[in-house]
Amino acid sequence: MASESHHHDVPAMDYAEHDKTFGLFATLIKWGTVLSLTITILAGTFTGTIPWLFGLAVIVALTAITAKFF
Repeated sequence: MASESHHHDVPAMDYAEHDKTFGLFATLIKWGTVLSLTITILAGTFTGTIPWLFGLAVIVALTAITAKFF
């Protein structure tokens, strides 16, 4: 029983596909975070807690920094 080895034809790992999947996952997390922060900042501007100009500047800066560096 334990001495019997079971050899199955298992395909090799597809590392290129794993890398593509992780890249998609990281991209969705990155832009999902930016979208969540944008919605939060817009909610602050709609309630008057944050001035419109400041909120707009932060959203633009956040999007530009994320697109450039991440």
